[in-house]
Amino acid sequence: MLRLRTRIIGLVSALALTASVASAQTLVEVAASNPQFSTLVKAVQAAGLVDTLNGPGPFTVFAPTDAAFAKLPAGQLEALLADKEALTKVLTYHVVAGEVKAADVVGLRSATTVEGEPITITTSAGGVMVNDAKVTATDVMASNGVIHVIDSVILPPSLTAASTNSVTYPIAAVGGSGVSGTATLDRVGSQTLVTVNLQGTPAGGDHPAHIHVGDCEPMGGVAYPLTNVDGTTGASSTVLDVSLTTLLEGNFALRVHLAPDQISTVVACGELGGGAPTLTN
Repeated sequence: MLRLRTRIIGLVSALALTASVASAQTLVEVAASNPQFSTLVKAVQAAGLVDTLNGPGPFTVFAPTDAAFAKLPAGQLEALLADKEALTKVLTYHVVAGEVKAADVVGLRSATTVEGEPITITTSAGGVMVNDAKVTATDVMASNGVIHVIDSVILPPSLTAASTNSVTYPIAAVGGSGVSGTATLDRVGSQTLVTVNLQGTPAGGDHPAHIHVGDCEPMGGVAYPLTNVDGTTGASSTVLDVSLTTLLEGNFALRVHLAPDQISTVVACGELGGGAPTLTN
């Protein structure tokens, strides 16, 4: 664990765009002085957020580059610039209150944004992800906070959940169990079909599965029990009496346990909703 933590800190430090030295410029001024943030600055001005982001803060901004905005579907950027309310939601979803430097990210699994909805932070030896966006540079310091550069625009679940009918999340092995796979959530009217498909489950027996509140670590309370995962097929299906929109707008984790009498042993886990990285978008 210590080796992984050291590797991650080294990787995050290597991504730094500038030295972690406090700047006399505000967040908006720093962004405006860098041509790769011209679209972001234009959006901040259109949303009327310049004064806020020039204020005392401090704030942590996950800043999409011009190339990140260019990845949005055709017409979406123009639509956002014309809709101040939606634009404000999107921009404030990229901002976290307080100054969170790269080294602090190692201990985070999620963070609540100024917009109010959580973002999911995934840290591995391969880099740092914020939802489905990769952090490409870190610790760009301003007088009132810090900027981390990301390669995609992240959208608050409340803007996308109602129009999403199916989504698949990765489920990762825990504690070297070798058990991993996917969880697919499908909209079925006002209900949700949860289909779990795992590889590496011990043959025979059932593996209890639940959707918990919060992140994979620390473990939160059970929100929705699921049908046990069959040890031979690695599969289970459950229809939950909750809408897909509710799950996508919340912050949950799906955990699979070793056996009914060994609930404390988790063999696989994947985060759901709240901007968690997906396999289908």
